[in-house]
Amino acid sequence: MRYLPIHQIKEDSILAIPVYNDSGSILLNANTVLKHAYLTKLSTLGYSGLYIYDGISDGVVVNELLSQQIKRNTVTALKSLNLDSCRLMAHSIVDELLDQSDVSFDMINIAAFDNYTYIHCLNVAVLSVIVGIGMGLNYSRLKHLSESALLHDIGKISISLDILNKKGKLTDDEMKIIHSHPEEGYNMIKDNCMISGLVKNAVLSHHENEDGTGYPRQLAGKNIHIYAKIIHACDVYDALVSNRVYRKAMNPADALEYLMSNCYIMFDVNCVKKILEYVSPYPTGITVELSNGQEAIVVQQNRTHHLRPKVVITETKEEIDLMEVFNLTIVKILT
Repeated sequence: MRYLPIHQIKEDSILAIPVYNDSGSILLNANTVLKHAYLTKLSTLGYSGLYIYDGISDGVVVNELLSQQIKRNTVTALKSLNLDSCRLMAHSIVDELLDQSDVSFDMINIAAFDNYTYIHCLNVAVLSVIVGIGMGLNYSRLKHLSESALLHDIGKISISLDILNKKGKLTDDEMKIIHSHPEEGYNMIKDNCMISGLVKNAVLSHHENEDGTGYPRQLAGKNIHIYAKIIHACDVYDALVSNRVYRKAMNPADALEYLMSNCYIMFDVNCVKKILEYVSPYPTGITVELSNGQEAIVVQQNRTHHLRPKVVITETKEEIDLMEVFNLTIVKILT
């Protein structure tokens, strides 16, 4: 399978990974034949691309980290603001990730714009737990971290989509509304006795910067809890690599460079190091351009060096391991 922008997908292609609607229910199942009407509708709804099966990428496997059931139930819990269900799903995310022998963040976000907040919260929870596992957090702390990450942006749910999806520059008043979401989220959970105070604090503090320039309390360094530090870095990374109505997704490798360049300013350096260790900047199934001008599909990750995966040249179907061919590099993502 491979990922393609909707405008490049040919009619009658076969869908490889299900597409969900705003309610978290399956809109199109895997193995659906993609008719013109389906592709047109998905494009109208804001879906920028899909994973499909085709002859060029035959044999390429993209492993989803979570079951479809957990994804669907998590989005449903977030949309209904059922905090008990959100906590249950946060714990399920931890359990499912801990059951895997090799976890890494290796997929593209294919959510529609109007569904972005919920899928973003899910992605940040997954990535945060992976980072937490890498940092050696125990089971109890991983569950708290997962809860914090899943709930980190619930304050945005009450913000108008006209502001969240505005194409132009936000006004000062609109920016104030956006910056209010950590406090709004905190206020939504502060009286729930089942939610740990550490979780509540992380929701409130996930936009605090290492140098004290963040919001809402301008905390710095050691005054920011580790949960908030992890979520902050994972939140920004997922936002940068996701297509939004007002901008296209950043190249994942460039997004990682952004995190690195802002260590000690915005981000905790240890959190960024773990993201570098566990995030694949060139996800499996993506189409890339090599330094010799050839187009290729990433077919397998190199877990010791994510910048050097195995690729297949689309024109010749020749497989190349970039760990063995040092005079070739990936220049950019083409999708």
